[in-house]
Amino acid sequence: MHRLVRLERWLCLAGLGISGVLLVCLVLLSGLNVFSRMAGHPFGGSYELSGFFGALIAALALADTQRKRGHVELDLFTSHYRASWRRGLGVFNMACGFLLLLLLAIQQINRARRLLAVGELSETLRLPYPWLMFVCAAGLLLLACAYLTDAVYLVTRRDPDTEALANTKRKGVVTSIRNDVSVLEEK
Repeated sequence: MHRLVRLERWLCLAGLGISGVLLVCLVLLSGLNVFSRMAGHPFGGSYELSGFFGALIAALALADTQRKRGHVELDLFTSHYRASWRRGLGVFNMACGFLLLLLLAIQQINRARRLLAVGELSETLRLPYPWLMFVCAAGLLLLACAYLTDAVYLVTRRDPDTEALANTKRKGVVTSIRNDVSVLEEK
């Protein structure tokens, strides 16, 4: 379990780091485009690169957001369920999310392979963009890994990532699936 969480954490942080570098590049590109437009020589591929960078940033940052529980959760109905029901529902949801993301990543890889085989290029800069689709598919696989780790955690009832936090008393709202289940079982 510890190895799975460490691997997931490392992969998610690597994706987030790459996403951060791309965000800095996107900001610099946008600034360069503004100044070049003011000088009368706009950069022709800035919109295309901005779209590519935006897609990569989102794809690579999703897994770390899931790991840190940054996605919105609605528990209007499930907050009234027993902890064992919530755990079972959580395992089901995480397993379905894992399978869906795995399927989406496989489909995206297949699509990128077909586009690469026919020599598909972007419109303005004539870049072979199917390679970017492979990176986006890797981001989906990272997110699938995060869902798998959550499912394993919910089945084993242990999470080395948040065990220390779950054993301490907290005040206020807990926004993490991992901590919600752990806190409820203590009561």
